[in-house]
Order: sequence, then structure tokens, then C-alpha cells
Amino acid sequence: MRTVRTLSIVAALAATCAVIRADFSYQESAQMTGGTMLTVLKFGGPFTKGARAAQISTVAIKGNRMLRSSKDSTSIIDLDKETITDIDVSKKTYTVTTFAQIKAAMEKAMADYKKQQEKAQEKAKEKSATADVKLKVTANSTGQTKEIRGLTAKELVIGLELQATDTKSGQTGSMNTVNDAWMASVPGYDQVKIFELKMAAKLSDTFRPGMEQMATTQPQMVQGMAEAAKEMAKVDGVPVEYIVVMGSGSVEDLQAARKKEESKGDGKGKSSGAVAGAIAGRITGIGGFGRKKADEKPAPAEDGKQAPAAVILMEMTTEMSEFSTAAVDEAKFQIPAGFKEGQSDFTKRAKQ
Repeated sequence: MRTVRTLSIVAALAATCAVIRADFSYQESAQMTGGTMLTVLKFGGPFTKGARAAQISTVAIKGNRMLRSSKDSTSIIDLDKETITDIDVSKKTYTVTTFAQIKAAMEKAMADYKKQQEKAQEKAKEKSATADVKLKVTANSTGQTKEIRGLTAKELVIGLELQATDTKSGQTGSMNTVNDAWMASVPGYDQVKIFELKMAAKLSDTFRPGMEQMATTQPQMVQGMAEAAKEMAKVDGVPVEYIVVMGSGSVEDLQAARKKEESKGDGKGKSSGAVAGAIAGRITGIGGFGRKKADEKPAPAEDGKQAPAAVILMEMTTEMSEFSTAAVDEAKFQIPAGFKEGQSDFTKRAKQ
């Protein structure tokens, strides 16, 4: 039923935009800008410089094809052929994965995940304990505005809380995410939205470009990201800048911690050495119960001060720019001459 509704939306949008349909492209820059993970990476000095540097990509839409290209790699999604072609520039190789192979890998990953959950539940029953897992998505249009590269953007804060509670002990494990998105109107971006809807209709209602690996390695997170995407879709505009924060603590505490770090630094969230030192005792994942009941106060730190209400594991800042409705060069969608075809991870899994 949901697929039928998605196809209806695609048809309506396609009919509306058939006359004005054009190529569209933009640049995307993503960089880790804060959190304990960044602090740890900094200890690596020049050896981790690449991981800390901004990852710049060009995204382009031409008909039913989407291109995402960076210095070292290119990915081409072709909706008509139902394929994803990944090009490795440094190795001069390419792989082709079909949508059918991705679907099969997604289904297998979900089946494996369900089996793991069933085994975990059986073990929990043996210990007379069960885990109650809850997913909560919140969206808040704050009313705040700011100018971003000549565009007036409005703030939308989306929170994603994934928490497991041991019903016997009351202990919890969680990994929460805050997406602070700044939405602005960008002419031509509707082509991207139409493309994503078409791709979702072909693969699944929750699938989006760029989620191929997550869909097969972390299927439990796809649902949460899909819910967040639905909330973002309710607001007009494009997230020309968005800051994703992951860590422990409530969504409100994570947001407050990020704002506090911002006020201390250069406008980008940062994590102090003291916070990095607290990571082992504060960050726990789903399935690893570490926090006590909500009514118990956090334990004081070794220096006598109370432990922070939230600890930021990672902060990632993504910025979009260079929007253009000019024609995209057809050559960008072609495999370079002399490149050899290899086997994708999905193909290898299918043969196993």
C-alpha cells in the first residue's frame, strides 16, 4: 500500500514538472567538526589528516540518472537500467550493482538482524530479563533564521532517540542523534526530490541514495533515518546546512552541549579533553546496558564535579552550495576509457 502511494506521488510530481524538467547539480561538503571521535583522530596527527579533512562531492541529476563524484571516486545511479556503478579513480576500476542484488542483500541483512534479535530475546528470557526497545522521532521548527550564502534559511531540529531498557534492572543503553538543519528554498532542487522518490519506489519506501551500505550493515537504523526524512520532507526547502550530532544524553541535552561547545570555539562544535576522557563511561550502545534508572542522578566525576548530562560522540557538518540548473555534461556519466570491471561487494555476497 505504501509503495502504491509513493508511486502516485512520483507520478503527480513528474506530471507537474514534465514541462520544466531540467538538469540540476550542486556541491556538497561534509566534515567531522566535533565530538570525542574527532579528539581521538587529532592524536593521530598527519596520519589522520585525511579523515579529518572536508569530503567534497559534486552531485548531479540528468534525467533518470544521479551522479555523486569526488576526487577519488564516482557513483552513478541509473533508474532506467536499475543499476549503481561505482568507479574507483585511483585503481582505475569500476563495479556495477543491480537493484535486485541490493534488494536481496537488504532482505538478508534484515533477516539476519531479526534472528539476532530473537536469539537475544531467548537469552534474556533465560535470565528472566527482557529488553524494551523504543524509537522516538521529534521535529521542532524553532523559528530561527540566518543567511547562508545569500539564502534565507530557517532552522529545523530533528531528534532521533533509540533506547533499550532492561525491564528487570531498569538500566538503559542508547544512541541518540540530533539533526540541526537549516532549510532554504533552492530553484531546481525538486529534481533531486523526484529522483529520490522514484528510487524509493523501486527499492523500498525507506531507501534513499547513499544508504546502500547502511541498509545491509545497520538495517535497524534505516527506519529511524526514514522517519527523520519524513519530518524534513514536511518543511519547504533544502537543508543547505545541517549539523548531525550523535552521542549519549537526551536530544535536548545533546543540543545544549553542542551550543555550549560552539560558544567556546570558532563556531564549530568541539569536544574538550575532559569530555573525551569521559567517553568510556558515558557512551553505551543498544544492547549494552550501562545507564541506571532515569530517577538516579549521574555519578560525580573523579574531580568531584558532576558528570556531563550529554557526551557528544561525533559531530558532522554538511554544507550545500554551487546550485545550478545548467546542462550537466553527458561525459560525466560515462565510465572512463581503460577502466576494468570488478565485482561489487553485493555481487560477492550473492555468490557466497
